[in-house]
Amino acid sequence: MKHLILALSFLLSSLVAKAQYIEEIGSLESLYEVRARSVLNTILRPTEYTLVVAVELDRDEKKLKEFHQEAELQYLPGMPMMGDVPVGPVAANKLHEMKARTDISVVLSRNVSPEVEKVIRDLLVSKLHLDSTAGDAVTIRRIELPMDPKVQEPPKQLPELSWKTWVLIVILSLLALAGLMFAVWKRSKNSEPKKEIKENHDYAHDIDEKPETKSDVVPAAANGVLPADGIVADKSKSNELVWDLDLESLRRHVIQIATQYPQMASRAISEYCLQGAAESTTNFMDFIGWDTAKHLFSEIPAMAWGRLGRSVKERTGDPLPAQIEKGVRETYRALLAAYIEHEMAEDEAGPFNFVLKLRDDQRMQILEKESAKNIAILCLHAPSEVTAGILGTLESDKKIRVMGELSRIEKIPHDVLQSVIQSFKQRFADTRLKPEPKVDGATVLSKVVRGMSAEEEMNILNLFAAENPAELDRVRRSILIFDDVGVVPRDILSEVLGLFEVESLYSAFFRCQRPLINAALGALPEKKAMILERELSDMPMIPSQKVTAETRRSICLRIETILDYRSITMTDLIDGAVKVTKIRANEG
Repeated sequence: MKHLILALSFLLSSLVAKAQYIEEIGSLESLYEVRARSVLNTILRPTEYTLVVAVELDRDEKKLKEFHQEAELQYLPGMPMMGDVPVGPVAANKLHEMKARTDISVVLSRNVSPEVEKVIRDLLVSKLHLDSTAGDAVTIRRIELPMDPKVQEPPKQLPELSWKTWVLIVILSLLALAGLMFAVWKRSKNSEPKKEIKENHDYAHDIDEKPETKSDVVPAAANGVLPADGIVADKSKSNELVWDLDLESLRRHVIQIATQYPQMASRAISEYCLQGAAESTTNFMDFIGWDTAKHLFSEIPAMAWGRLGRSVKERTGDPLPAQIEKGVRETYRALLAAYIEHEMAEDEAGPFNFVLKLRDDQRMQILEKESAKNIAILCLHAPSEVTAGILGTLESDKKIRVMGELSRIEKIPHDVLQSVIQSFKQRFADTRLKPEPKVDGATVLSKVVRGMSAEEEMNILNLFAAENPAELDRVRRSILIFDDVGVVPRDILSEVLGLFEVESLYSAFFRCQRPLINAALGALPEKKAMILERELSDMPMIPSQKVTAETRRSICLRIETILDYRSITMTDLIDGAVKVTKIRANEG
């Protein structure tokens, strides 16, 4: 029974002491809140902020007893204390000596200007005599308070136009007006009736072959359009033929070929006409338009023009749309055959074009197995820029041998050239039958690792480090892993780590190797580095693996972005080709 009474008395005394500490904490928090509000009311309205003060006291019974003795000196014996805060300065100082840590949380309205935040922080630290090294902190957050007025954005005003803009507007207006006038003039010109073929071309070679000047001699397809139903329209109206989209694309291709190769096109049309296809060629000219054909096929000889004129003269009526379409397609087929032959002839002008047209990787697969002499002959028949590219991709010793062979070449016998061509063709055929594609396995593995979730990536890298260091070395030369953050240039590391809060950096560097932590602390501002170092030493909490992995990946991705912008590879960093600066980051 005696022991039970002692235990109860001890429990009641501890509860009383704890309640006494709660009362003193409330008194000190009220004192700090009054002083903080007196500061904030000088620059803010009471409806623009709210304030929360949290104070921690040292559990020192001796100091608490001294505080009570100083406070009781102000009152008569047996009189209760009035108010939460003692009036006497000596008692207040005793209470302040018991303070261990102070957290000031200021919640601002979203309407408060961002420039005010730093002023509020500095004023509170100065007025309340806060010490960041002792753990005191001022936290500022923003929310939309219930008393916030609805701020309406002022309407955006249009910018005033400068004299350069007005000049540009005037010039564009004049150009648009000129284009409109040209379009009207072109349309009016196209609406004029076509002249008779007699006025455009003189097809006859003697008096007997001159075409008659009857109105029915003019072909109905002179303008290149047929009626949609395939029936010839009334001659009192404009004789226009409506062509489908397929024939329109054919017309554009014919104009393109004749413009690019006028002599070849004229020779193809004249040969086809003189081979007994004058009627089909005449229908083709009706479709193209005689004026257009005269400019496109200017190299057609007089004999062919005479055949065309005789074909027009011998017509007994207007050709049907089916006849015109048949003539157009047959003549186009002859022109297309000549065009393909011409292109193939130009392609055969270079004996090694089949090698030069390959992709770089395919060409290098062939050149790796060829002799220096054969490569020199290939370079002799290639353009200078292609030759420079080929030499740039060869190994140094083979490049020297190829350049030596090039300098000694004076003449190439036909049989030697043919043997080299056959050698390259054989290499090309072997490559097609047995391709040897080059695959960068390290890059593929890096993409697979980066495609995992952040936790899976961290676990697989830890597994590589423990069981397969060679795989880890290949991965770290393709992507940045968190263990290589220490080799990143100091200015880049300082720029990236400055974007993260201390809580995030604590999660990222939790239980890391000391050299990595020292590299991070050296890149941070002094105050931020001091807080992070204290947190890592005390380890107040264990962060979740997900948060640690995601923060590490975020840091690595941001650093990779800057490295790509500066054209720095991970191989350069690991091999020490990039100098890591030792400059201390400025205090933030």
